[in-house]
Amino acid sequence: MTWWRIGPALMLAAGLAMAQAPAPKPSAKPAARPAAAKAGLPAYPAVPADAGYRFGVPAAWVKPAPAAEPQGAPTPAPAGRARRDPLVDVQVQLGPKSATATYVHLQRIALDSSVLREVGEPQIRFNPAYQKLVIHQVGLVREGRREDRLRDARIEMMRREQQLERQMIDGVRTALVVISDVRVGDIVDLAYTVEGENPIFEGRYSDLFQLASDAPVDRLHIRVESPVDRPLQVRTLASDLVPEQFEEGGKRVIRVLRERLAAVPDEAATPPWFKVYPALQVTEYASWAEVDQWAQRLFATDNLAPAVANKAAELKAAAATPEQQVALALRFVQDEVRYFSASLGESSHRPKPAARTLAERLGDCKDKTLLLNSLLQAMGLDARPALVSIVRNRGVMNYLPSHDQFDHVISRVVLDGRTFYLDSTLNGQGLSLRGRGYYAYGAALPVGLGDAGPQPVVVPEFARDALAFQQDWDFSRLDRPVRLDTRLKATGLAAEWWRAQHAALGLERLAEALGGAYVRQLPGLTGTAAPEVVDSRETNEWELKLHFEHPGPGRYLRGSLDLEFPSAELVDSLPLPQEARRRYPYHLQAPRSAELRVKVTGPQPLKTAAPPPQQIADRHLAFNSRVEVDGAVVQFITSVERRADEVLPGDLDAYRDRVGRARATLGSYRMRMPLLDFKAADPGYAEIDRRLLKFRSGARPDALWQLMQLNEFVRLMDTRVIAAADGQGRLAGRALAERALANNQLGQFEDALADADRALALLPEGDDAGAALEARGVALVGLGRLEDAVAVFQRQAEQGSTRGSWLGLTHYLLGNFERAEVVLRDSAANASGEARHFTLLWLYLAAERQGGRGKAAIAGDLDAADASQWGGALLRYLGGSLDRDGLLKLAREKPETERLRLAEAYYFIGQQLVAQGRRADALPWFERTVATQAVPYREFTLAQRELKRGGAP
Repeated sequence: MTWWRIGPALMLAAGLAMAQAPAPKPSAKPAARPAAAKAGLPAYPAVPADAGYRFGVPAAWVKPAPAAEPQGAPTPAPAGRARRDPLVDVQVQLGPKSATATYVHLQRIALDSSVLREVGEPQIRFNPAYQKLVIHQVGLVREGRREDRLRDARIEMMRREQQLERQMIDGVRTALVVISDVRVGDIVDLAYTVEGENPIFEGRYSDLFQLASDAPVDRLHIRVESPVDRPLQVRTLASDLVPEQFEEGGKRVIRVLRERLAAVPDEAATPPWFKVYPALQVTEYASWAEVDQWAQRLFATDNLAPAVANKAAELKAAAATPEQQVALALRFVQDEVRYFSASLGESSHRPKPAARTLAERLGDCKDKTLLLNSLLQAMGLDARPALVSIVRNRGVMNYLPSHDQFDHVISRVVLDGRTFYLDSTLNGQGLSLRGRGYYAYGAALPVGLGDAGPQPVVVPEFARDALAFQQDWDFSRLDRPVRLDTRLKATGLAAEWWRAQHAALGLERLAEALGGAYVRQLPGLTGTAAPEVVDSRETNEWELKLHFEHPGPGRYLRGSLDLEFPSAELVDSLPLPQEARRRYPYHLQAPRSAELRVKVTGPQPLKTAAPPPQQIADRHLAFNSRVEVDGAVVQFITSVERRADEVLPGDLDAYRDRVGRARATLGSYRMRMPLLDFKAADPGYAEIDRRLLKFRSGARPDALWQLMQLNEFVRLMDTRVIAAADGQGRLAGRALAERALANNQLGQFEDALADADRALALLPEGDDAGAALEARGVALVGLGRLEDAVAVFQRQAEQGSTRGSWLGLTHYLLGNFERAEVVLRDSAANASGEARHFTLLWLYLAAERQGGRGKAAIAGDLDAADASQWGGALLRYLGGSLDRDGLLKLAREKPETERLRLAEAYYFIGQQLVAQGRRADALPWFERTVATQAVPYREFTLAQRELKRGGAP
């Protein structure tokens, strides 16, 4: 797209403020080597006539840079930048007409090895079509001593078309200077002159000099010398510097001398219109009218060629209205004239005749713009070129009149008082003027409007730039995997971007990239059908559809699924800067609007009401989120509207806060989905109540009765889910695992073991199988099969899904006290709260069985044990800081938990006695434990085991 080049000083100085591109690999053939020196001149090596450069001394007009003032140590480089520039000296000599020469003297130091190549292989870019390169010196300063490296330097002339992949050639050559034996701390010293200027500028001079860079500069010298009859305008940007201006030797001189310049840090996502690096602009143009006159000469057309006139008549006849005629002509030039730029010499700016571009069906932005405008003018429409800057955007309005501020040209068309800016180099746009996308070019210089200067380019109010994401989840049938259909629909400018990605990458790669984002968030998701694209340039909409299924998303719990849905689609529409603090504005480039709808269809109507909608808004964005519930269908709907294209540094804290809150809302797409109609289970409730009568204690149900009832209800719900689900699916496996846990809590160990075995046959290893493994191990403990239980708990631990202290406890029950202690210590280190307390109880018992070390094993935790927490009270009892009566008093403190707490108190009193060798004293306490009928607690089951053993040690 680029057709304008940057100023020669900026280009030839290898970009003071631009990252240097990696050097191309030099060829094997070295440049010519020494020849006889001319009398009175340095002994320059001889150079072949076709080398593309020559050696020579600087011209007489080059002035030595003024000596630096002693100011102590040089400016340090900032963190992350390993280069320093002791000298940057750029001098320009303007001749009486169009003769221009630019002298550059650079000194650079590599502060570490990461930039040795950058410093030791400088590059000089120039265009041999109208410029000549003269190299004056290549030297190296090491430890204060200068070495001449010109003879040993390897100079390779390379023609590497940097823009060839974008169908652009510009004829620029690169002189690669390879200097051997460059070390960290060496000063590389290079000086050269480039003579000549592109004749397309008609002898008018304009340039931009950077006044700082991303590396520190010890001394900067800029000098522009011109005849007094060539007046120059001067302006500084992003700086309050006032350059010197004086006359010397009959010449006008503009000079800048600066010392100890600190590096200017760059920041990602800085708007193109914001000037980061301070600069000095020098231009010979007195007004924008002069720039306009120059541009008019470039795009002048004498007579309309018959071929162009015939094509215009054909297009006009095929469209009914002027707006349709413009759209049809634009489509023709965009789609049927291939983009290719051969910007050699004057062709860098002067377009080909429209007839030639039409015949060749080939051209760059200026060629295609001239052809489009010629076609539209032949139809009697108002069309003219408009110069724009991709690099500077609306920032061009801050510069003095000049030809070098623009790098692209488009068409400005006026229809019925409305102005359209049309880019003939784009492909895949919408076919109508109102449906196509409109880029925010910022500002444009319409050619032929005189002294008006750059004008704001306002995106039409009807222009669309929107993304809409849709997730459709189907949970309606329990006997099949869950289905997910996703859709990305782009409209307007966003559609054109995705259409281009589709053309460049192909459907398969595009679908893989987007589908992979869902798979990473939802492991187990698999594709079920080929991706689909629906593309309409008539409406300028582009749509991608993907189809998946999942064997069991979410977390199963008591006849319901706890679900969380991915919502990363909108993250890019809520961008945040990388830096904690910024100096420069932050560029907002997301589409103008984006929406995400997550539609979930469940097997049962939801009874819960939708939460209130959420709104977050400021002058940068508007964020809205709401939930809609309609029977079995729930929709999470979130939208983002971008209201600005930048955030100023002073607004960033508030912007971060709002975006952070909006992103947090994206993570709240959660719901609990009932899988059954719970009312249909009413007949089963009555049977449960009859079975639980023996657990009633007093008029009010206590915690034991409620716990038994809960597990009965869970077992009932799981049974119904298992009947409705696919018998070989993951949902059935999860329900079986939960039913196995409930059966264990109800003391039905045979049933629990059968359910756990069925669940393990259906569930993959990991968290899904963890609950089933635990249920199987607990059932085996309940059935007295301790050796088998150890193997199961060990397998659970190896899968990383162990929950609790069952493995250590089972080793304890087997009499493996030493092994139990090791396992329990490890479990305690990874537990917290009550789970940690109860693990420490068993750790005490295991250590107590080994020489009475129980108190010592838990000594570090006793002081932190909170007696107001039941587990802490038990721990304090075993540790000796709470007596038996005090423990039992705490157990009876709350009637609703009395039976459950007494069961645990009695059991651990008995176990402490056993560990102390007093089994006979312990048995009555185990009898009391069983008498509580605390069936769901393992202490009840283990107390029964102790009673069966009787007085055995």
